[in-house]
Amino acid sequence: MPPAVGVSLVEQIFAGNGEMAGLMRATDWSKTPLGPIEAWPQSLRIAVSICLGSRHPIVLWWGPERWMFYNDGYRPMLGERHPQFLGRPGQECWAEIWEIIGPMMEQVIETGEATWSENLFLLMRRFGYLEETYYTFSYSPIRDEKGRPSGIFNACTESTGRVLGDRRMKMLRQMAIEARTVNEAARLCAEILGQNPRDIPFALVYLLDPQGKHIHLAAQAGLELGTPASPATVAIEETDDAGWPLARVAGRGQAEVVEDLARRFDCLPKEPWDEPAHQAMLLPIARAGWHQPAGVLVLGISPRRAFDDDYRGFFELVADHVATAVSNARAHEEERERAEKLAELDRLKTAFFSNVSHEFRTPLTLILGPLEDALGDPTKSLQGQNLVAVHRSALRLLRLVNNLLDFSRVEAARLQSRFEPTDLPVLTAGLAGSFQSLIESAGLKLRVDCPPLPEPVYVDRSQWEKVVLNLISNAFKFTFEGEIAVRLHAADGDVELSVKDTGTGIPAEELPKVFDRFHRVEGAQGRSFEGTGIGLALVQELVRQHGGSVRVESVVGMGSTFVVSIPRGSDHLPKERVSSGSGLAEEVTGPAPFLLEATQWGMAGSLSPTHAGSVGDPAFVAANAPFLHTPDARVLVADDNADMREYLIRLLASRWTVEAVRDGQAALESALQRPPDLILSDVMMPRMDGIGLLRALRANVKTSTIPVILLSARAGEEAMVSGLETGADDYLVKPFSARELLSRIATHLEMARLRRRATEAATELAETRATLLEDLDRKNKELETFSYSVSHDLRAPLRSIYGFSQALLEEHGSQLGAKGQDYLRRVRSSADRMGQLIDDLLKLSRVERTELHRESVDLSRLCLHVGDVLAKADPHRGVGFIVENGLVAEGDPRLIEILLENLLGNAWKFTTKTTSARVEFGSLQNDGQTTFYVKDNGAGFDQAHAKRLFAPFQRLHTEADFPGTGIGLATVSRIVDRHAGRVWAEGKVDGGATVYWTLPARKQRSQVV
Repeated sequence: MPPAVGVSLVEQIFAGNGEMAGLMRATDWSKTPLGPIEAWPQSLRIAVSICLGSRHPIVLWWGPERWMFYNDGYRPMLGERHPQFLGRPGQECWAEIWEIIGPMMEQVIETGEATWSENLFLLMRRFGYLEETYYTFSYSPIRDEKGRPSGIFNACTESTGRVLGDRRMKMLRQMAIEARTVNEAARLCAEILGQNPRDIPFALVYLLDPQGKHIHLAAQAGLELGTPASPATVAIEETDDAGWPLARVAGRGQAEVVEDLARRFDCLPKEPWDEPAHQAMLLPIARAGWHQPAGVLVLGISPRRAFDDDYRGFFELVADHVATAVSNARAHEEERERAEKLAELDRLKTAFFSNVSHEFRTPLTLILGPLEDALGDPTKSLQGQNLVAVHRSALRLLRLVNNLLDFSRVEAARLQSRFEPTDLPVLTAGLAGSFQSLIESAGLKLRVDCPPLPEPVYVDRSQWEKVVLNLISNAFKFTFEGEIAVRLHAADGDVELSVKDTGTGIPAEELPKVFDRFHRVEGAQGRSFEGTGIGLALVQELVRQHGGSVRVESVVGMGSTFVVSIPRGSDHLPKERVSSGSGLAEEVTGPAPFLLEATQWGMAGSLSPTHAGSVGDPAFVAANAPFLHTPDARVLVADDNADMREYLIRLLASRWTVEAVRDGQAALESALQRPPDLILSDVMMPRMDGIGLLRALRANVKTSTIPVILLSARAGEEAMVSGLETGADDYLVKPFSARELLSRIATHLEMARLRRRATEAATELAETRATLLEDLDRKNKELETFSYSVSHDLRAPLRSIYGFSQALLEEHGSQLGAKGQDYLRRVRSSADRMGQLIDDLLKLSRVERTELHRESVDLSRLCLHVGDVLAKADPHRGVGFIVENGLVAEGDPRLIEILLENLLGNAWKFTTKTTSARVEFGSLQNDGQTTFYVKDNGAGFDQAHAKRLFAPFQRLHTEADFPGTGIGLATVSRIVDRHAGRVWAEGKVDGGATVYWTLPARKQRSQVV
C-alpha cells in the first residue's frame, strides 16, 4: 500500500476529531479479518464515514459476521466492552441479547426492509452484571455495489431512564391513597409496591406501637409473613446483627442500605429476575411533629440496576408517599376515635340521664302518689305504710342528690376535702357493722377484719364513708349466697381496704370499664336494676382525692374483690387541706340512706295475689272512684322497687286480684303458668326488662293478647312512641296520678273483655259458616249427581223417539200425508234439541265434577282442530278462520277443549246470516297478563245485556233466529272460574261479538287459514 494513498484514504474514511475516529485511524485494519481499508467495498467506507460524522448513537453491522463499527454516541452504551469489540463480530460482544437482535438482523438482510423497535427490553452485561435496559432503534439495510444487503445501519437511543422514570412515576401517582386506618394504609401501599417487582423485588412496612417499644409488620409484598426476613414483631431493644437494623433506623431516623443480604437471609424472592436482591434500603417513615418516626420501610433493590442517585431518590419518594398515607390514615383514625369517644360519652350521658330520670321518678312517684291520696282523703292525713314509703323515698332522693352533687364537684375540680387523722379501723368497722343484720337476714355472712393500725390515717371522713358504704352496698346488691368480707390492713406504707364478695362477678371484658363514668354492666344479675352508673366512678375519684388508687379483681360466678389503697401520713396531701382534727368536719349522712335502699332489695321478690285494702287507706279512697268495673280480673305487677310494688298493690288490690313480682323473668314465668288479665310492668328491671318481657309475651300464643301497660321514667313523645311500637297497649310516665293509672287499667281490662267476647262471637260465626258451606257443598254435589243421572236416564227415551220416528218416516211416510210428515219432522227436531240440551247439561256437570289436571295446552293447535271439525260438519259455508299461532296456556286439556268448542261453535252459529263470515282467535297483553279472545263479525248483542250471557239458560236471540240451549257460555264461565281466570264479553247488535278470558300464555307469531 503506498503511504501517500493510504494516509489519504484513512483520513477520508475516518475523518473527524472524535475518539472513535482517532481509534479507527490508529487501527491496523490489515491485520483484522476485514483486511486493509483499500479492499473494503465502497458502500462500507461510505457507511463508516456517515457513522463517524453523526452525533446520534450509531453502530454498523457488516457482513455475515456482523463486524461492529460505532461512533462516539454509541460508545457509552458498551460500558466495559469498549474498545475491545471494535471491528469484532457482534455476537461476541452481545452474546446475552443475540437471540433477540440476531433474528431481527437476519430478517433485514433477507428482506431488505428496515425494522423499528421502541423501548425494547434487553438484559445487557455492560458493567459486569446483567442490567435492565430499554432501547429505541431501527435496523436499515446497507446495500453493496451489487444492490444486495450486506450490512445493517443501526441508529439507536437508550430509553432506559425514560422507561424507568415513567414506571416509577406511575407507581408514585397510585400511592396517593385514602385509607381509614393505619394498617389499611400500610396494606394498600404494600399492594401498590408489589405491583412493581422490577424496581422493588420485596417491600416490608413496619410500624411502631403506641408505646414505641415494639415494631410490627403491618404489610408486606414479595415475602410471606413470619420468615427470617419478615418477622412479625421486633422489640426495639433487640440487636440488629442478624436481621434488619430496624431499631437503629427507627432510633436515628436515618436511612440505611444493607449490602450483604445473601449472608443474612436465604428466603428472599427470586422473582422477577430469577435472582434474589443483593441489597435493600431501610427508610424511616416520617411522622409530622414527632421526633420518632412512625415506622420503617424496607425496600429490596433490583439486582438488575445499579443503586444510583436516581434509584435512591425514587426510594425516598416512596418513603414520603408511605409516610403521607400513614399520617393521613392516622389523622383519620384519631378523628374517628375522637368522634367515637364523643359519641360514647354522649351515649353514656344519655344513659346516665335516663337512669337518673328513672332513679328520681320512682321515689317521686312514691312520694306524690300517697300525698295525692292523702289530699283526697277527708282527714288530709298521711299515715301507716304510705308514711313510711314517703320517708324512705325522700331519703333515697337525698342520697341521689348528694351523689350527684359530689360527682359534679369532682368533675368541676371543686370538691373541698378536709383530711384529718382518723382511727380508720374503728370507722370502717362501724360502717361495715351497720350492714350486719341486713346481710344476715338475706342468708349471707358478713366478715369484718379491721385490726388496729400503728397510727391514725389522714382521710376525709365523709368521703371515706361514701367509699366504704358504696362498696359494701354494691357487694350486697350482686351477692345472693355466700359471704361479704371487709378487711382493712397496713401494706408497704399504704392502708388497704378490700371488700370481697361471692356474688355474680363481672365479665373480664367489662373490668376495664367498671370505674368509667355512667357505665353499667349490661345484663348484670342483681337484687335491683336501680342505679345511676356513677357510684364506682365516684369511689375512684374520692380515693384519688386521698392520693390513692382502687382496683378490682373478678371472676364470673365466683365473685369480685375491690381493693382501695391510700398512703399513710400526710406528706402526699395538700397542706392547706390537712387538719389536726380540731376544726369543724363536714357533716356526714351516715349509713341510713344506703341501708334503707338495700333493705328494699332484700325484700321478698313476689307477693301472692291479694285483695288487701281498707277504708282508711288513701289508696282505697282513690280506688273507689267510679270506673269500669271488672271485679274478677287478675293484674300482674312487675317492678324491681319494693316500695313501688307495695304501693301498686295497695292501690289496685281493692278492685282486682293483684300479684306482684320483682322482674320481667318472674313476670313471664307467672304469666305462662297462669295468664293474668293485664300486666303492669316497669321498663327498667334486672334479669329481663319490660321491653324484653313484652317481646316474650307477644311471641307466645298463650300470652300474646294480654294487655300490657308499661311504667317508665322516660318522658317525652319519642319514649312513648318507642314503647308503643314494641307492642305495649299503653305507656305511663312516672310520676303518675293514681286515678289516671286506675282509669287506664280499667279501660284496658274492659277492652280486653270486649275483645274476648268479639273473638268468641267471631269464632262461633266462623264455625257456623263452615258448617253451612259444608252443607251447601254436599247439596250441590247431590244436585250435580242428580242432574247427571237424569241426563243419562233421558237419553234412552229420546233415542227411542228419534229411532221410531225415523223408521215411521221412512217406512210409512207416504201413508201419513204431507201434514203428518211435517209433524213427524217436528218431533225429530225437538228430540235433537233435547239431546243437545242433555249433552250440554252433561258437559256442565262434568266441568264441576272433574278434577283439574293442569298441563301445558297448545291452544292454537286445539283451536285449529275444533275449527276443522266445524268446517267438516257444515261444508257448504265459507268462514274465514284466523288463529294466532304459538298460544300456550296452563290448564286442564279436556276442559279447555270444551271451552273452545263452545266459543268457536257460538261464533260459527251467530255468523250464519253474515256475508263474508269471519272468526278470529288471538291474544292481548294487559299489564303483563295474557288475555285470550274469540271474535266474530256475526249478529252480536246489546252490550247492556252482557252480564246475562254467562248465566245458565240465558238467551238473547230467539230460537227461530239462532237455535241453542243457553248453557254453552255458562259452561265456559265455570271452566274459566275453575282455572282461577276471568271471562267477559263485548258486542254490538249486527256488529259482531268478542268473548275474552284470561289464562297464562306465551305469544309467538300469527297464522291465517
